[in-house]
Amino acid sequence: MNTTPVPDARALRSAAENFDALRGKLPIPGDPHRGPESVTVAKQISELGKRITALGDEILFRTASPDLDAHTAKVISDFAATVEPAGEVASALGSVAHQLSFLERTEHLRDQPDAMDAREVATLVIGDALGLADAFLRDASYSLYAAAAAASPPPRQLRAARSRSTAAAPLPSATPPTVPPAAAAPSRTTRGR
Repeated sequence: MNTTPVPDARALRSAAENFDALRGKLPIPGDPHRGPESVTVAKQISELGKRITALGDEILFRTASPDLDAHTAKVISDFAATVEPAGEVASALGSVAHQLSFLERTEHLRDQPDAMDAREVATLVIGDALGLADAFLRDASYSLYAAAAAASPPPRQLRAARSRSTAAAPLPSATPPTVPPAAAAPSRTTRGR
């Protein structure tokens, strides 16, 4: 099976858009409308799991072919390279879920000094983990967009212009430029005063 550039570019772009959509739904610490909540984070972990499964399906679909060409191998590599940042996002969101669970379990202790410190640390960990999730989702989507652009065939007009420009005029011959003797570089053995 030889996959073709147009469907591959669409699949790569679609995966990039899915990671962008996840990034747009990340909770924002301190935002009353988008603050981190356990249910929201659990839904995002579930959605991320579906996106990782979709990456695996794209890889499997292309790898299962007995006759891989160079284009298909590159597309497989592009999808596979996205699994690592997606895994980092899963790890970061797992950390957020863990810390939110801790905050919920210790809500009744929040006025005790020891619990206050631990809860403050948990809040900082949540902020850091969400920042990491955002950065890794951005990396995943940007690399997929770049791969989609590279997999896309050039537009029809560009192909036509290239064919006209190379067919209409012959390439200039590669003649060495002539340099007047006065402009020639001085020899290494010549010393200046």
